[in-house]
Amino acid sequence: MEILNETVEFKNDRYVVQLPFRKSYDELSDNYSLAKQRFQKLWRRFSHDPELHQQYREIIRDYVEQGIIDEVKADIKGNESYRPLYYLPH
Repeated sequence: MEILNETVEFKNDRYVVQLPFRKSYDELSDNYSLAKQRFQKLWRRFSHDPELHQQYREIIRDYVEQGIIDEVKADIKGNESYRPLYYLPH
């Protein structure tokens, strides 16, 4: 609760907080492979449940429109202002 109280901000009509770590982590490890693996499992699940797939697509589209999430471009590592990204697997 302390992390929430210390890092909560209201930006662009929504609340933003840091990830809830007990210690301060300036740099998270690159977890692209793990996130991709989890997404591939989710994609297989969609093939068995088209309704879930449709719901997922609608939620993701809504998040993009609201600016909650951004698409990560494939060539991002070639950019000189690149900094490591941490992907939230789901």
